[in-house]
Amino acid sequence: MKVTDINTQTLTALLSLTKKKETLLAKVAQVEKEIAGLASGEVLAATRILRAKSIKKRRGGAKGPKKPRSPKGFMQEQIIKILQAAGEVGAGVKELAQKVEKPVAQVHVWFSTTGKKLGQFQKLESGNWRILSGTNHQG
Repeated sequence: MKVTDINTQTLTALLSLTKKKETLLAKVAQVEKEIAGLASGEVLAATRILRAKSIKKRRGGAKGPKKPRSPKGFMQEQIIKILQAAGEVGAGVKELAQKVEKPVAQVHVWFSTTGKKLGQFQKLESGNWRILSGTNHQG
């Protein structure tokens, strides 16, 4: 094939294939460098890289979009409404967590921190919580 016989289509195809070849050669050079590193005793660094990749795989990566955060005081308002409806009998943490759609541990922590500061809740012997009579919530 003569240089004068090459058309633009053929020249474009040759250019594209040459770029692909260069990219692949760069990848091959990187793999050869890693192999040489392993052979020269840089095993520790290589095993760290492999472990990091396997840990990423086990964790599963991103799990999708997170649920948006509730506005400030939203959980408090919901808990107060539920406990007011429950009356003197009160409601258990599991029941509250289910109705508020939060983890049980989060509701426990809420009572031991925020709930305690508010001073309007009482823990009953049955493990339930109730709102103290005579306390009104002004949100």
